[in-house]
Amino acid sequence: MMKKRLILLIGIVLTAITLAACSGGGSDDAGGDVEVPEGATEVVMWNLFGGGDAAFMQEIVDEFNASQDAIFVNNVQQEFEEYYTKLITSVSAGKGPDLAVSHASVLPELVSQGLVQELDTYGEEVGVNWGEFNQNILESTVFDEQHYAIPIDTHPHIFFVNNKLVGDAGLMNEDGSVKMEQTPEGFVEFMTTLKEELPEDKFPMSFSTAGVDSYRLWFSFYTQLGGENIVTDDLENPEYVLDVDKAIEAAEYMHDLWHEHEVIPLNLADFYADFQSGNAATTSTGVWATGTWEATEELEFTALPAPNIFGQDAAFGNSHTFVVPTSQDADPEVQKGAIEFMDYATDKGVIWAEAGHIPSKTTVVESEEYAELPYRSDYVEVANYVNFPDQTVHARGIEDIMIRNLDLIWTDEESPEEAFKLIEDEVKALIGG
Repeated sequence: MMKKRLILLIGIVLTAITLAACSGGGSDDAGGDVEVPEGATEVVMWNLFGGGDAAFMQEIVDEFNASQDAIFVNNVQQEFEEYYTKLITSVSAGKGPDLAVSHASVLPELVSQGLVQELDTYGEEVGVNWGEFNQNILESTVFDEQHYAIPIDTHPHIFFVNNKLVGDAGLMNEDGSVKMEQTPEGFVEFMTTLKEELPEDKFPMSFSTAGVDSYRLWFSFYTQLGGENIVTDDLENPEYVLDVDKAIEAAEYMHDLWHEHEVIPLNLADFYADFQSGNAATTSTGVWATGTWEATEELEFTALPAPNIFGQDAAFGNSHTFVVPTSQDADPEVQKGAIEFMDYATDKGVIWAEAGHIPSKTTVVESEEYAELPYRSDYVEVANYVNFPDQTVHARGIEDIMIRNLDLIWTDEESPEEAFKLIEDEVKALIGG
């Protein structure tokens, strides 16, 4: 989602070079050199967004700052690659921002290290209504029955279809829906029919043979089979609970799409570009690609949830959230101002949805304004059943282990049985189990 950094590059560079003092409590070196309106309380926010995401968040910030004169949000762009290292180091040193963005998958680390504070106390004063949020999304931000973040969205893994190619292959219904039986056999039949009917220079699906997208699709299939976790939801001492039989079944199914059915070419250089240019009939990636595809001339496409081919609605997903970093010198007015902005920003979820993400508030997704956006309502239901990474401080390390060893399956270097034995050994070594 952070691949397209086509805008705000100058701002990123200047921010990285020059970090000036700001008035927010506990964030003396966190803010950029901006002019704060006289009398306003400055709230320094760090964000990790790039490309369209960065522009849409800035739009929300600008609207908030223009809507009142008591609080001024100073939105500071940070480089994604170093973001979490910088955030953790700065907050630990007492020089972090007043407000920050975090993926839900990183929240366990921040909570465990005491780097973010609970939001219930000030949230009640500000008037945050937790009932307005999609409860499945909200649950990923709750630890020990306390809210430690306000979710902005969820961004699950979904499917995209090139309408012309699929239609020419006779696999589109009159109402524009895809003609596919949602079973393991039906999905393969859909793909093999595309292979038979497409022109020689086109192919059924563009997808990565290695990397995070392949892991996310595997996790979607694993959870559709009823697999729930890789490790238990325990911040610091989880147990390894992967359902190996379901894990292998999902992996073998994906492996065969490359090697037996040959409906996905191996080692594509850029599977996004292959779909965007009209060479592939389908692809699978995150909802953030929606904005990219709709900005592509002459690309007519359909966005839809990952096909439920194994019987249970499930999909991999993550979430962007707002957090308030801890600080010994925090100004309560600054922290309440931060939470006021969080609540305002999530109310502006229609702006955020333009990037493709599913807004976190049900009050937003049920609005007429949201319904008028193209494509988004076609996959909004996924928010109700998206599966987030396990709530543990080891989540990022586990993902690295999973990706590296699953890649061995996709490239035919190891059998699924051997790859998952390697995964078990490495994850247990990581978590101390």
